[in-house]
Amino acid sequence: MMKAQKIRCNKISMILMLLLLVCAAYTSAALSADTKHVDPQPAPPSSSKGGVPQATLQAFGAYPNLLNITHEMRENFHPVVKLPKRKKWKKWIQKRITNKNTKDADDSNNTCNESQIGLMNIYDYILKDYTGKNNNDNDVILQGGKKVPQLLPTREDALEFAKTQKQSKLFDVGRYDEDRRGMYTSSLFDAKDEEKRRTIHVGIDIGAPVGAKIHSFVDGVIHSLGYNDAIGDYGHVIVVEHRISATSKCWVLYGHLDANSIKGKHVGQKIKKGEVIGRIGDTSENGGWTGTHLHFQVAMTPPQTHDMPGVVSLKDRENALLEYVDPRYVLGELY
Repeated sequence: MMKAQKIRCNKISMILMLLLLVCAAYTSAALSADTKHVDPQPAPPSSSKGGVPQATLQAFGAYPNLLNITHEMRENFHPVVKLPKRKKWKKWIQKRITNKNTKDADDSNNTCNESQIGLMNIYDYILKDYTGKNNNDNDVILQGGKKVPQLLPTREDALEFAKTQKQSKLFDVGRYDEDRRGMYTSSLFDAKDEEKRRTIHVGIDIGAPVGAKIHSFVDGVIHSLGYNDAIGDYGHVIVVEHRISATSKCWVLYGHLDANSIKGKHVGQKIKKGEVIGRIGDTSENGGWTGTHLHFQVAMTPPQTHDMPGVVSLKDRENALLEYVDPRYVLGELY
């Protein structure tokens, strides 16, 4: 009799435990569903001027959302660059990496957790780290294992390199508010004057093959366009005025394009959402950069011409991040 009662009690305990686990799972799923489409809150109180975080490379949502772009608005934007979908086996590996990074991430430098890395589980691209102090840390590795600098020293070198440039089919992303101390070595960045030296990246780079299409995320009007010819500059570039909503607009610089991107276009020309604005340029066209990419930068006020400082000094960082907002509010949660 006692034995039968004990067995019944054990069964009841197991059933209760199962019910508790089911309730916990349901509650967790409900909370995830409730918060899935809510943009992150503004920067914490420890932020400096205007809500700009004191530390670089902060999580999505930590920077001021001055354009008031919501998740619902972003869902209606057209992709600027159509990234390839991640294959199922790569998704499984990425999930394992994401889970490990989430577990190991340092709370004081929370730049890689599961909530921030959502698009990497869908699209196949590499998240780049350009924080190396030496120029060699940022070398581009070509097919066959050969290394070349990110930025070639002369226009002649860029022209020669482009003749034999092997096309990469990979896509990658370079981060906003990243201190790229070892990358910017030309005189364009005041590399010899430490106080004036510009190393803080205020756009997002989307690395893509030469000729990859670049689309307008919403309707717009061409503000300016041209060719910035200095080594390390944008090469062929277009600035488009985009109206985000009835009350807000911005000016977006699309840099490192090919020469054909600006042919036949003019200031004041209307651009439709999804229209091809241009294409990724090769090293001879893009300012001497061996890693071909789009520089995407969002400004709150119109520039004087087809140019914006894509990199700023550390002392100018706070003001710059209030003028050039986090492009992830437009592009989505790339990291």
